Amino acid sequence: MKKIIAFLSVIVILGVSFVMAYDLTDSDNDLLDRVEEKLMNVIDDESNGITAEVVVSYVNQIIDSRSDLSERQLTLFEVIVDDIAWEYEIGDYAWATEEAMTADMCYPDEYFDEEDQQCYYEEDENYDDETEYESGDFSWGEPEGDGELTAAYSVSGNTITLVSGQDDVKNQEVWNIFSALIPESARTDIARFELVDDPESDTSAHVEQIEGNNTKWLMNVNLASFYVDGVLEPEESYATLIHEFAHVLTLNKWQVRYYPETDDEALVQRFEDSCKGNLLQEGCLSSDAYLDDFIDAFWSDKDYLEKVRNEEASAYEDSPESFVTDYAGTNPGEDIAESFTYFVLRAKPEGNTIADQKLQFFYNYKKLDSLRKQIRSNLAALK
Repeated sequence: MKKIIAFLSVIVILGVSFVMAYDLTDSDNDLLDRVEEKLMNVIDDESNGITAEVVVSYVNQIIDSRSDLSERQLTLFEVIVDDIAWEYEIGDYAWATEEAMTADMCYPDEYFDEEDQQCYYEEDENYDDETEYESGDFSWGEPEGDGELTAAYSVSGNTITLVSGQDDVKNQEVWNIFSALIPESARTDIARFELVDDPESDTSAHVEQIEGNNTKWLMNVNLASFYVDGVLEPEESYATLIHEFAHVLTLNKWQVRYYPETDDEALVQRFEDSCKGNLLQEGCLSSDAYLDDFIDAFWSDKDYLEKVRNEEASAYEDSPESFVTDYAGTNPGEDIAESFTYFVLRAKPEGNTIADQKLQFFYNYKKLDSLRKQIRSNLAALK
């Protein structure tokens, strides 16, 4: 512990000689690099018994107890906590996809596998692995140009509560389908459900992080694309909702270290420089995140990916056999969402095209295979 105190005291001592400010300077970053390197050496030395959890807890105690710290010192300590937690995958950065679990960690809709030490989803009598459900090439598009919200709901488990707009039986019908399809424990990050009714929009649905709380997500559904002449189109709605869920599944807080909510460009730059996985607009992917593995496997040409993102190249036109739909060629995020939708709705492919390999990719994860089975069981019950 004395080593930790010695390293952290550098920040406290130096803090009085600098102007109190939020903005990180080059000197701040150099200081952080030196202190964090020394702290990590202490953590990695197993002989002293000091773990990353101990370091993070101690720094948090400083933040909470020292009222005399300058704004600059607080910022430095907060960066240390975030960087150490990220480096050693603790707290909010403990990736549940790989760590051993215990039975008491399972949700009510899961069972505990003793051999794997993981929680998996229950199967039921509805499950049929061979059925192929419809999954047309729909246009999800970007959320720009949507109509005005007709209703917004807060989400708690399987229940939605109106917070603005007009309640409607269609709103509840769409939510009931989504909550029946996707196991409750798999969608805890979705905290808001919104609806528009815009026949002119090309967007069927979209998800986005909630402003002011980027660890939670909202799902927005365009009723005009779900209903034709007032009648629900079930096949398209199932595929659309699974697609949108796939975005949250692959971009939730367990998969992505989100950008810090700050205007400090130096802090943002430091965040980007420290990212060891693939960097997205949402943040930094964990090195064992589904999307990080997917990008490494199927979008490893960074120069070409940049051209696709800048619309200087069309991935689908260049290689149609590599994608399950043309929309999947938009970017890796849409590719994994489209591929996951086909993974759920189709039987396991036996071919060897890149598109087939993308569907086979998900079977490498027992959690995703288990989730697929549960969604298919739920889908069979709905039909």
